[in-house]
Amino acid sequence: MKTYELLAADGNTVRSGTPGKLGGNSKAGIYGRLDCTAANAALSKGYAEHRVFFADEATAIEAGYRPCGRCMVAEYKKWKSGPDENEDYPWKVLPK
Repeated sequence: MKTYELLAADGNTVRSGTPGKLGGNSKAGIYGRLDCTAANAALSKGYAEHRVFFADEATAIEAGYRPCGRCMVAEYKKWKSGPDENEDYPWKVLPK
């Protein structure tokens, strides 16, 4: 059986029989879709050595990552707007 290495919310790597649904950059702390054009274009520029995978968005957020502005536009806009008193804001890392 093929296994995949996924990043858990606590930052440890876990093996899974199911591939990750999202990819991320451990250096930049960004997560996004596996078909992201920005991430795929950066693979040849050394991005591959910082590539991590997540089972789902909740795990990526819990691990301290923020959404990609290219492939997760709605999530990025919500993250970028910062926490609002009247809404659930799950990201630990706040925009600058």
